[in-house]
Amino acid sequence: MITTLIEDWQARSALVKEKLRLKYVPFNPTPEMIEQAEAFLSLPNGERSHRLETAHNDEVEFLISLETARALYENPLEKRDGSITEAKVARSPERYR
Repeated sequence: MITTLIEDWQARSALVKEKLRLKYVPFNPTPEMIEQAEAFLSLPNGERSHRLETAHNDEVEFLISLETARALYENPLEKRDGSITEAKVARSPERYR
C-alpha cells in the first residue's frame, strides 16, 4: 500500500515537473497547489516580482521555491548531446582515459 502511494506521488510529481517546467516539485502536488503554481508561473516577470513583494511570509517561501525550481529547469529537448566526441577528448584528454 505504501509503495503504491509513493509510486502515485512520483507519477504526479513527474507530470507536474513536465507541465510547469520545474527541476523539482517543491510542494505536495494536489490539484489546488498545482493550480496556484501554474497561475503564478504564468504571470509576466514584473507581476511575479510584485506578487513576491506583497505576499505573506509563508506564501513568499512557496513562490521563491517555485522560482528556484523553474530557474533550475533544463528542457530535455534543449540538453546538449552527452556523447563523447573527438572535440571533447581533445579538450580534456585526461578525463577520457
